[in-house]
Amino acid sequence: MVNGVQPQRTPRRSGGRLNAQRYGFSSVIIYAVVIASVAICVIPVLHILALSMSGRDAVLARKVTFWPKDFNFNAYTSVFMDKSMQRALVFSIALTMSYTVLAMTGSVLLAYPLCKARLPGRKGLMLFILIPMYFSGGIIPEYLWIKTLGLVDRPLSLLLPILISTYNTIILRNFFSSIPASLEESAMIDGGGDFTVLWKIALPLSVPALATLSLFYAVSRWNTFADVRYYINSTQYYTLQMKLYQVVFNSTDTEVNMIEGGRNAVLSDTIKSAAIVFATVPILIVYPFLQRYFVQGVMIGAVKE
Repeated sequence: MVNGVQPQRTPRRSGGRLNAQRYGFSSVIIYAVVIASVAICVIPVLHILALSMSGRDAVLARKVTFWPKDFNFNAYTSVFMDKSMQRALVFSIALTMSYTVLAMTGSVLLAYPLCKARLPGRKGLMLFILIPMYFSGGIIPEYLWIKTLGLVDRPLSLLLPILISTYNTIILRNFFSSIPASLEESAMIDGGGDFTVLWKIALPLSVPALATLSLFYAVSRWNTFADVRYYINSTQYYTLQMKLYQVVFNSTDTEVNMIEGGRNAVLSDTIKSAAIVFATVPILIVYPFLQRYFVQGVMIGAVKE
């Protein structure tokens, strides 16, 4: 003590070092988990790409891991030049675009009224909509319904049964609910109706949710092939995923065997891998354009009531 003043003690930094060590250890664990997750997703893709660009002999000898052996694009040439694959690609793109537009239109027209408290019987209607989310009649009643409507072997059978997703509708309804009511009231005072408010206010403010759900619908339709197996008989209505299913599982269909030059031999892994890449790349092209809407669109619609 000097002149009655007690000198201040220098604070200990052991606790700070301990926190830094803990933080560093946590970061290592997080990075390790993230890297492992990314590796689990990327390694199979690299293997498929390597197989698709390798020579058939190297693939049969199982010499290909993550780098092509006897590098060539013969498999891609065979797949791209196949008429049935080209037709399936064009039909899949048209079907996916049509489905996405119809599904989003239906979801918007269903979700917007459900977010309004003035809608009579809103809670009962919402409960009725939730029932198919948890219970399903099964594929047999669905097939009988499609057959009764005369939609077997018609493209509409690939649209109507899965047209609106309850989950996506709930997300969109919650997003609409997050829009300030004052904006709607101002539009109503200016003489705007419900459709005017929806078109000029709700939809422009809901671009993140609309973009995100559009991609959800598009990916869902693009990846689905089970309904094609159930309802479609004509090869002209085969989707790209259905053709991919035939290729991967060694279908005896003559159009698929033509990919191998008309031979009835088992399709090589190079052809299968090239077909997988051929069916995957189109939907991957869309992701970068909508990626920035994902977090905002899903999180806001998930937490608002």
